[in-house]
Amino acid sequence: MKNKYLLIVVSIFSLSLFSQDFGFGPAASGVGEIAGGDLEEEMVEAQVERLQLAISNENYPVTPGDIYRITFTAAGSLVTNQIIVESDYSINLGIFGEIDVQEMNFPELKKQVERLIQEGYPRSLPSLTMISTGTFEIPVVGEIPRTSYMTAWGLSRLDDVVTGVLGAYSSIRNITVISQNGSVRSYDLWKARYMGELYNNPLISPGDRIVISRVDKQIRINGEVYRPGTYQLLEGEDLQDIRYFSGGFTPLADLRRVTVERFSGEGPELIVFDYNEYDKDFEFQDRDIITIPSKRDQDLQVTVVGAVFNPGRYQYTPPENYMYYVNLAGGIDFERNSGNEVTVVDRYGKQQDPSYPIRPGDTITVLNNNFVYNFNRYFPVVTTGFAFILTIIQIVNLANQ
Repeated sequence: MKNKYLLIVVSIFSLSLFSQDFGFGPAASGVGEIAGGDLEEEMVEAQVERLQLAISNENYPVTPGDIYRITFTAAGSLVTNQIIVESDYSINLGIFGEIDVQEMNFPELKKQVERLIQEGYPRSLPSLTMISTGTFEIPVVGEIPRTSYMTAWGLSRLDDVVTGVLGAYSSIRNITVISQNGSVRSYDLWKARYMGELYNNPLISPGDRIVISRVDKQIRINGEVYRPGTYQLLEGEDLQDIRYFSGGFTPLADLRRVTVERFSGEGPELIVFDYNEYDKDFEFQDRDIITIPSKRDQDLQVTVVGAVFNPGRYQYTPPENYMYYVNLAGGIDFERNSGNEVTVVDRYGKQQDPSYPIRPGDTITVLNNNFVYNFNRYFPVVTTGFAFILTIIQIVNLANQ
């Protein structure tokens, strides 16, 4: 905390010296009248933070608007001067000449300037320090709600500039940066954000122009993946890429029942396929919803079969007994069952006491044990069978006579 306040004091002192060196003070500029105490403190803190980042980063690019202080001794006197980086990346060092600082970082500039002064004034102990960082505007155009001009500085990256201006149909997978010299570069900001590919999030330079493309294909991934959410696809990306985007499948993923909900002009469509056997020519469409179901969905179900009206699988609801699930299955068909006789088998095939609460994975069988129903159902078959057998016996006996 002490260091923070010390830096603020040093920065205010530097700014006041800068004003005095160039012949204007707070009264002349009106800054003291316009800026309140809180605003001034925020500005100073922001400047201190940028200075700390710029000084500590050995790759900080010298930027138009940067202000540096030169100090050295000449004839026993301390000489102090301030220099500014012009818009054409030139610095005027007075009697030491003018230098071009384009594509130069701060450590390189510091070394070159101190060497020039040392050559002109041996043993003068020259020092170049940074007292303020420059800012510049970057136009952002394309598929955004409206064209914007964003403020940037030497360490601003692509993500810093475009965040806050993107719209619902803005693509982050294909962002174009056109530099001042006309070179065109495309970047995939999603890979920079989530996959750590930092070269897809470059530093922005004065004169750059950012063009945002319209999203080509956007899908949503739900279910048993580590990073569910909405994703933008590029041409040719398929289910393998989706697995990569979503962080992979969890151990509970049921890959045999991957579903795709699709909404076209003809209405909704549901596609179900096995991930391990899916057609490689299958192509996702814009606004598809992909769901990776959970094996737990099956584990948390109870199966009801036998003498019920609607046999099937039903959602497990603790701590209900077997009759709850039988009723979900439409109730007992008393033409086929008498005495409410049932059997309960767990998921491992072991028979359970029906009076116990049902557990997930159990199978409830309502027995077909009604004598009248079974008699009426099977007696005609048995009778026909016996009659057929007797007929065969009679034919054999006649043939033997």
